[in-house]
Amino acid sequence: MSIYSRGETYVHRILIIDRDGNTAYPSNCTMYIYDSCGSLINTGGTSMATSVGDPYFQCTYDLASNIKYGEYTIQVIATDSLGVKVHFDDVLYIFPWNIVHDVRRYSGITSRKSISDHDISAQIWEAYQEALDEVYEYWHDDIPNCNPDTGEWFNGTNTTFETMHGPIADKDGDGVIAGYGEQSCGTDIWGYWKDSDGDCHKLNITVNEAHCGKITITQLDGTAIPSDAEWVRISYYTEWETYNERKFRMAVAYLAAYKCVEAFKNLDKATQADLDSNKRDVELAKNRMKNQYKKAIRKVKKPVIGAGMLPGK
Repeated sequence: MSIYSRGETYVHRILIIDRDGNTAYPSNCTMYIYDSCGSLINTGGTSMATSVGDPYFQCTYDLASNIKYGEYTIQVIATDSLGVKVHFDDVLYIFPWNIVHDVRRYSGITSRKSISDHDISAQIWEAYQEALDEVYEYWHDDIPNCNPDTGEWFNGTNTTFETMHGPIADKDGDGVIAGYGEQSCGTDIWGYWKDSDGDCHKLNITVNEAHCGKITITQLDGTAIPSDAEWVRISYYTEWETYNERKFRMAVAYLAAYKCVEAFKNLDKATQADLDSNKRDVELAKNRMKNQYKKAIRKVKKPVIGAGMLPGK
């Protein structure tokens, strides 16, 4: 299985073959898991071992219930008795929903021999990222609202503010809504401030309540923005009021199905037969899936208001 959910146990198996084609049994085999920020999540690595009658090295790792969604890099380092190390790389996808079956059904790619779940998972993750770019609204260089509890502004002591718009969206789709400074990458809200000398600095932002847009804004060292700051600006994304996760999931599945047909249409004859073999049928299927994606995504994104069209029409 290539797509895992939070809280599941990840199982990794690897068969090591030497240059002569024989099964190899290195003296040490360790698995490391890196998130999209390049941070190691299984500190020190996880040891792998074989069992009686099974030449595969195997290990398990319990995924945290709050682990971020995303593409994770799996690296296995095998070390022989002479200290020679060999690296084996793979990827793992942790996703809010497993839609491999839906993508196979929409695309008609039913054979796992020709196209693996692993390959389809990669297309799903790309479709997910692309769909996120469409569904959220971007606010650039917004001026934050004052403290919703006290009405205080940037006075040298106050650090609590609100975004002008909300809810703050999980733009990168990692399941965590975070500001710059809360985590090493994948932040959903960031900004700058200009001091009295005209120099610009990054803001440290913590998301306290995403739905209402309540945030903490400080300098990078954690101190309040001084009262003589020339300006403070923040950038972020918000959900549109029509956002619906079920419809968004359907949109991602259709887009991934389209991407699968497009990416794999020139593979071997067996795969091509699985895609109806006929070029005209393949093109019709692609167009149908792309239209279904557009239809689904329109239901959850901000509507485009054309010339002469009023909201709601």
